[in-house]
Amino acid sequence: MITSIKNLIKKEVSKQELVEFIMGQEEHSWMLNNRYVQAHLLDFFERLPKKILQEVFIDKMTLMVRSNGRYACSVGKLQQNIVIIFPEVYERMTKAHDGWSKAILAHEVGHIHLNHSESVDDDELEKQVDADRFACDMGYLEELEAFLHEQVDSVEVRVRLSFITSYYFSQN
Repeated sequence: MITSIKNLIKKEVSKQELVEFIMGQEEHSWMLNNRYVQAHLLDFFERLPKKILQEVFIDKMTLMVRSNGRYACSVGKLQQNIVIIFPEVYERMTKAHDGWSKAILAHEVGHIHLNHSESVDDDELEKQVDADRFACDMGYLEELEAFLHEQVDSVEVRVRLSFITSYYFSQN
């Protein structure tokens, strides 16, 4: 993987070439096994600006992997980042309408883009709201809201929904 990334960095590439490289990595072969998953991820990558695709998936060497658990999470250490996709998100991506799955992915990519793994002293709720802002900026406000409404009521859920509401009114 490192050699192919170094080769990609050496030349100027188009956004389409970046997306093809990301989806063509051996670790991402699961993305191509289902036509709906492939279509949803192509749509997701298309919404990301080329600069962020380059930063998150090339410069920060981020991989997206499937695992067991709930929804998704992102972890990072040194030069490697991973977005772990759990069964609920993957299952939604196998359907024609994926609901909130791409909003979850956008939220996790937001954590990586915003370097949240490097700022361990920052408020965790503030990090969640910042990642929500990133997802909303990508156009996933309604999907993120739907996801949060399905969660168990908590202070975190209420704060995040309040942010989404204020974001919506500030944009309209």
